[in-house]
Amino acid sequence: MQNAVSEIDAARHDAITSAGAGFPFLCAFGLAWTAAAALSYAVSPETAAWIYLLQGGPAVPLAFTIQKLMGYPRASRANPLLPLSLQLLFVQPVAFPVFLLVLSFSPAYVPVAMASVVGAHFLPYQWLHMTKLYGVLAIAVSAGAYAIAILFGEASLHYTGFYVGACLLVGSGFAHAHARPFLKNLQEAVL
Repeated sequence: MQNAVSEIDAARHDAITSAGAGFPFLCAFGLAWTAAAALSYAVSPETAAWIYLLQGGPAVPLAFTIQKLMGYPRASRANPLLPLSLQLLFVQPVAFPVFLLVLSFSPAYVPVAMASVVGAHFLPYQWLHMTKLYGVLAIAVSAGAYAIAILFGEASLHYTGFYVGACLLVGSGFAHAHARPFLKNLQEAVL
C-alpha cells in the first residue's frame, strides 16, 4: 500500500512540474476571459456570448506556448494520471450543449454558465496539483459569477469576464509559486 501511495505522489509531482501546477492554463484563460469581456462592449450580446464560448480556441494553444516558453519538462508518458489530466481539460467542451441552451434563452448569462462549469472543473485539480488554490478558485469563480449575475442582471455579460479573468490571473501567480519548489527539487535531482 505504501508503494502505491508513493507512486501516486510521484505521478502528482510529475503533473505539477510538467504543467507548472496549471500556471500556463490559468494565465492563458485569464487573458482570454478578460479579452472576451473587453470585446463584449463592442459587439452584440449574441456575438459576445459566442466570443466567450469560443475563447478556448486561442487560449489552449497560448497555454501550451507559455508552458513551452517557461521550460516546464514534458510529462512522463508513463504517468498514470496523464489521461485524467487530459479529461479534466476537456470537461468544459462537453458542457457546450448547456451553454447553447443558455444562449438560446439569454446570451447575457452565457459567461455565468461557463463560470460555473469552470469552477466545477477546478475541484479535481485541488487533489492533482496538491494545493487548495483550486478549491478556492472553484468557489470564487462559480459563486462570484453567480453573485455578479444577481447584482447586475444582463450587464453581467461584461462584468463576469473581467471578474473570472482576474480570478484566473491571480490564481496563476499562486499556481506558479506553488510549482516552484517542485521544479527546484526536480532540477536538483537531475544535477
